[in-house]
Amino acid sequence: MVALLIVPREIRVVADEHGSPVFVWIKGNRRRVTHVRDIWRIDDEWWRQEISRRYFELEMSNASVITVFQDLLSGNWYRQRY
Repeated sequence: MVALLIVPREIRVVADEHGSPVFVWIKGNRRRVTHVRDIWRIDDEWWRQEISRRYFELEMSNASVITVFQDLLSGNWYRQRY
């Protein structure tokens, strides 16, 4: 069986002073974050190409749940699909 690699897509996020997302643009529409369900961090592969990311599982104003992360090296935000 072959699994498809789902590449994260860069998205626009407005975060609060603590770095938690407040608004996320989904398909051109601004959505308010109503609840942060979970936060975790991954730091890996320092010997090749370093990865440092902070992930957020978010409940959105339209009742959807999405996962986003901030690349802590570049500062860019991405939506992670599974």
